Amino acid sequence: MYIKCEDVFCDSDLAFLRDLFGLLDARFDDLQLRIDGSPDPDSMGLFDEGEYLSGMGFVACQRYLASTYGPHGVSKDIAMRLGPKHAGGEPVVRIINAAANYWKHVDEWDQQTLGARQKDTIRIIETVTDWEDYTCSNLLAYLTLPTGPRFEGLVPMLEAWRCELDSISVG
Repeated sequence: MYIKCEDVFCDSDLAFLRDLFGLLDARFDDLQLRIDGSPDPDSMGLFDEGEYLSGMGFVACQRYLASTYGPHGVSKDIAMRLGPKHAGGEPVVRIINAAANYWKHVDEWDQQTLGARQKDTIRIIETVTDWEDYTCSNLLAYLTLPTGPRFEGLVPMLEAWRCELDSISVG
């Protein structure tokens, strides 16, 4: 939750998220060095490690989103329509939410009988990248172009979303 005084936001949840992003991005830096030095990073599980880090980061983003729109009385449906849009047309926060849900639940999906939620998650993801291999890593890379796959690159988009959320009147 944040508070706002005049035009200044005091957003402790975003501060916590930025701290986590610093840790994740440092791990990505270390991982990239290991990938660069490996003869076969895929078989060594290094890409899987990147996917895990990416998934954790998206879940933390999802937590930030919920802790921001919820206390301000804005429905999730409305909140997920706000903020900057990706080139594929979807709001970035909706892509982040889909990435988090994908990472948390994909292993329990029955690929033969996907439900409406799973299909919607895939549809959102596919506005950015394929969902088969290293989905979360690819989403992070595409969302943070041209700077590269670093969670810190999501902060300006989250701040823009928060500003738009703050500007709408509720109830």
